Formats: sequence, C-alpha cells, structure tokens
Amino acid sequence: MALRLATSPLAMSRSSPAIRLATSLRSSTSLNGRIYFHASRSAAAAAPEQTPPDVTEVYKPTAFKIPPPNSVHGSKHWDFERLLSASLVPLFAVSAINGAHPITDGLLGVVVPIHSHIGFDAMITDYLHPGKVGVFANKAISWTLRGATLLVLVGCYQFNASDVGLTELVKRAWTA
Repeated sequence: MALRLATSPLAMSRSSPAIRLATSLRSSTSLNGRIYFHASRSAAAAAPEQTPPDVTEVYKPTAFKIPPPNSVHGSKHWDFERLLSASLVPLFAVSAINGAHPITDGLLGVVVPIHSHIGFDAMITDYLHPGKVGVFANKAISWTLRGATLLVLVGCYQFNASDVGLTELVKRAWTA
C-alpha cells in the first residue's frame, strides 16, 4: 500500500530515499503471474521475458525404477534381522557362563559378522546411496563390504579351528 502511494509524483517528492529506491526497482509480471524485479526501466525493457525453471524442475529427484514388492526383501528380511539380533543375547550369555566351546565359538563366528554386515549394509543404503556417491561408487562400496564380510567369516573359521577360539580370545583380552 505504501509503495503504491509513493509512486505518485507528489508523494515521490516528499518520500524518503528508501521509498524512492523501492519504487525505482520496477517490477514486471509475466503471463504466468510471477514477478521479476529489474534495476531500472531500461533493464526491464531490454530484458527478454524469460521464465526461470520451476523449482520442481530444478530440484527434481533422480528417477529410479521402483522394484516390485517382494516379501523376502521386506517383512521376512526384517524378521531375519531381528531374529539374528535377538540370538546374540543368549549366545553371548552362554559363552560367558560356559566358557569356550566349539559350537558356541562357531555360532559367534557366523552370527556376529553377519549382524555387522547387515548393519553396514543399512548404512550404505541410507547414507551412500547411488544418488549421493554415484552408481559405480555405490556398487564398489557394496562389493567391498561383501568381500570384507567373507574375509571376516573365513578368518573367524580359521581362528576357531586352528587357534583358541573367539570366547577364549575375549577371556584372555579381558584379563590381560
């Protein structure tokens, strides 16, 4: 309202410099109703009427194909993760109470690396997705995790089969 009153010649002579500056910034309206501000009348006249890209076009998310629903990757995958996590509690308790045993050490050598793999895979899915690091880097990170998990599983087997075992290792490290 004050800007419209200040556009009259009488109001312009009595107005403050801030209002004169505001009125000198002429605005033009395009056909789609957007307002574009220009520094002067000559700049407004010389500038072609270009509509900037819409915000939804500039920040359009990267298109990806939505995979078909699969219960193995959905609810059953979630159930397996929870079962694996819940099995760690009694497994650690049995190892602490009974001490070193080949069956307990073997189960720990499988369950702990797979549990860690699932956690790191969720981290890769959430924070290192293809939209952020690129498709090649995402695949490379995922395959590096799979290779590292395989090496840890082989290492746990070798340690349990030819050395003292995981439970005895933790016991010795705890008392050292």
